Amino acid sequence: MKCFSMFSGIGGFDLALRNQGHEIVGACEIDKYAREIYAKQFPGVPIHHDATNLHPQSLPYFDVLCAGFPCQAFSIAGKRRGFEDTRGSLFFEIARIAKEKKPSYLILENVKGLLSHDKGHTFRTIIRTLDEVGYDAEWQIINSKYFVPQSRERIFIIGHTRGERTRQIFPIGINDTEVKGKGGKEMQAVVNDNGILRFVENCTALDANYYKGLDNHGQRTMIKAVCIENWNANGRRIKEVGDPQFTLSQNCGVGITQGSRIRRLTPVECERLQGFPDNWTDGISDTQRYKCVGNAVTVPVVEYIVKELFN
Repeated sequence: MKCFSMFSGIGGFDLALRNQGHEIVGACEIDKYAREIYAKQFPGVPIHHDATNLHPQSLPYFDVLCAGFPCQAFSIAGKRRGFEDTRGSLFFEIARIAKEKKPSYLILENVKGLLSHDKGHTFRTIIRTLDEVGYDAEWQIINSKYFVPQSRERIFIIGHTRGERTRQIFPIGINDTEVKGKGGKEMQAVVNDNGILRFVENCTALDANYYKGLDNHGQRTMIKAVCIENWNANGRRIKEVGDPQFTLSQNCGVGITQGSRIRRLTPVECERLQGFPDNWTDGISDTQRYKCVGNAVTVPVVEYIVKELFN
């Protein structure tokens, strides 16, 4: 499959698709730091700067359009102005390109709050818009904790070109479902390296040796995840050993405990929590690395979706 990404960031969608053997034919990202990383990791792939200036006729043919369109307008952490915010209205740039280029598939990602924003009106508008440009849509909220040791709920939307024979893939796996194992213990569903669900007693927290795989969790010393809201005692929330890390954000307001100390996660640890190879964002300041990784999609989640969709 030939793939084009919009709001590409540091290439989370693109890496997942490339890992599954698909060809990346172009990208679009406005942030200069993210573009710098993207250009280094995807040499030779044309990268456009501004989605509002994309001209469909100048773009190559592609089968798949993927986009983690800006989520700040819909996130519960923001003001939730939705389409009143210019970042929210950027969704319509995806619809504009899809209408003209007519790729067979759309793979979109956003925050869970998109579903509830404006009492559901915003999400209905998105689905109606996709319908108007010729796509049937399905969606599911997926938590990254089944793939990496980070609790990160995101909604994924797949658009299928109307009239083509494509199979529905959502719901996939088990979403936020606990079952009882031997001895009545609570069990969590996770994905192993073969893309198959299995059950473990706990999803793992990050440790210093965390491997960038789907479920390579054995023989580890677990550490506690800390949410450092304002770096003082009143703002700390600490998870138990074995719980998944808090959701990564742009400013990396999370950390880990080491004995009696609390420290911020390193950029490499954040890359691992998102499923990127070590030092994927090396070459820019730590501040920008945290921002870029916090805005990225979780790579193994997208890989799992792509594998289910195309295989």
